[in-house]
Amino acid sequence: MLIDILTRWNRWGKARLHAGIPRDILDDLINVLNMNEVVALIGSRRAGKSTMMYQVIDYLESSGVDRKAILHLNFEEPSLAEHLHLSLLDKIYDTYRSEIYPKGKAYLFFDEIQNIPDWEKWVRARNEIEDIKIFVTGSSSKLLSRELGTLLTGRHLLFTIHPLSFREFLRFNHISTMEESLQFSAPPEIQHEMNQYFTWGSYPQIVLTENERQKELLLKGYFDDILFKDVAMRHEIRDLNTLRSLTLHLFAQTASLITYKRLAKIFQVSEKLISNYCHFIREAFLVEYLPFYSLKAAERNRNPIKVHVIDLGMRKLMSLLHAPDFGRIAETAVYKVLSMNPYQEIYHWKGKGEVDFLIKEKTEVTKLIQVVYDGLDHPSTLKREISSLEEAGSKYKNAEKMIISGKISSDVDLRSKSIQVIPLWKFLLGE
Repeated sequence: MLIDILTRWNRWGKARLHAGIPRDILDDLINVLNMNEVVALIGSRRAGKSTMMYQVIDYLESSGVDRKAILHLNFEEPSLAEHLHLSLLDKIYDTYRSEIYPKGKAYLFFDEIQNIPDWEKWVRARNEIEDIKIFVTGSSSKLLSRELGTLLTGRHLLFTIHPLSFREFLRFNHISTMEESLQFSAPPEIQHEMNQYFTWGSYPQIVLTENERQKELLLKGYFDDILFKDVAMRHEIRDLNTLRSLTLHLFAQTASLITYKRLAKIFQVSEKLISNYCHFIREAFLVEYLPFYSLKAAERNRNPIKVHVIDLGMRKLMSLLHAPDFGRIAETAVYKVLSMNPYQEIYHWKGKGEVDFLIKEKTEVTKLIQVVYDGLDHPSTLKREISSLEEAGSKYKNAEKMIISGKISSDVDLRSKSIQVIPLWKFLLGE
């Protein structure tokens, strides 16, 4: 019976939902509880979308909301697999109202809502006529964005749940950084944790798992689930070998420029197929692409894009890389920090030299960023990075210029050239 399923998923029934360690985004979610809009959480499987729902539920209960006023359900529940159609939502809600909470404001938390065709029609209608607050999650950025954009325009708030930031990574490992904020080089404990962050990535359960063999098994399982459920099955892809090989190639190329034409030659398939697969892989939150910055669409389109993997641990394990390539790792780690700011757009830029990140806020270019893991003390490396920043800075005169370095001595001072030099560990902590 439906009521039995609901009982298994809710605290007023048999469920014991563990909210875990608070994430930084929790405050943002709490701040929108009193707004009428539907709240949508998107992100990779295992990044923590469900946990964030549990943390909001914890907050509601601690604020005095009746436990029965909260309804939670995951639409990947096996017993619902044969009933995933729009009328199921009516049956769920009607059962909940008739048997559990007949009157009063209700809070609905629906995981993996995209498994219900046309779910957005139900959400929109109920949100307009019922005294409810709706949270939904999904593992496909394109699916949720398209549906929300077409039918819930102006009626939804979108949040992306990323794997842990480095600050959150340290919190999960019970490491404080408060007393270290004035040091220029990373304290040994912080350096050790940063190496772990680069090696194993930042999916929450991976961070909380101590056994390395278990970490490997979990990461492989995550990769297979995402690639096959959120890419191959969803888009009915039969050429799994090309899909998998392309994904692992993109992992290996993190922080590098790519073109669909070149990838098509490597895999001996059409450029259109490569373009489609690359977009599907991105939709599943396995990688992200940075376009070349230009106000001209034609110029943007004919320049390479830069790829960044979403999780460094999954990349290291699945792509079987032997060399550590810390330069690419550091640049991708910086991208992860930048990507968590929803108010800015991120690009790469190239003139005679190259700039790793060009940041645009509203209509203005505000930051130009170079990432150098090692070698900044070498005159030729320093000259190259300064030259690229100054070239771009001559075009975008109001942009702040900075170099983020993994290994750096305290005597590298570029203030005379209006360039900030920031240690990588401090940037990852947001200091």
